[in-house]
Amino acid sequence: MAKEPLNTTPVYPIGVAERLTGLTSRQLRYWESQGLVKPARTKGRQRLYSEADIARLKEIKRLLAEGMTLAQVKEYLAARERRRLPDPGERVIHLERGQRLTSLYPLSNRAELLEWIDRDDD
Repeated sequence: MAKEPLNTTPVYPIGVAERLTGLTSRQLRYWESQGLVKPARTKGRQRLYSEADIARLKEIKRLLAEGMTLAQVKEYLAARERRRLPDPGERVIHLERGQRLTSLYPLSNRAELLEWIDRDDD
C-alpha cells in the first residue's frame, strides 16, 4: 500500500515545530541554514512548517541518532530526491542476475513491480 503524500501546506510556527519534533529552535534554524529544510515564511518573516517539513525534520533527527553526520544526511537526502531512494527503514528487494521473483510480496501491485524492473535497466 502506497503512503499518502504528506500535506505541504505551511501551518506550524517554529514553537509548534519544536514540540512536534523534539528539536530546539536553534537546531531548526541551523538545519535551515544548511539547506536541510526550507520552511515557508510569512510577510513578517515568521517560519511556517508543513506536515512534510515536520516529517523531514524527524527523519533527519533519526538519521543523526543512527550515527550519520549532518553532511552525510544532507548527501543522503539529496541522493534520495534525485533517485527516489527508499527510506532506510523500508523493505527493499534485491535480486541477483538470473534470480527469479517467485512472489510479489512485499511489492503490493504489478505497477510497483514494473517500476522496480525499469530501475534495473538504467
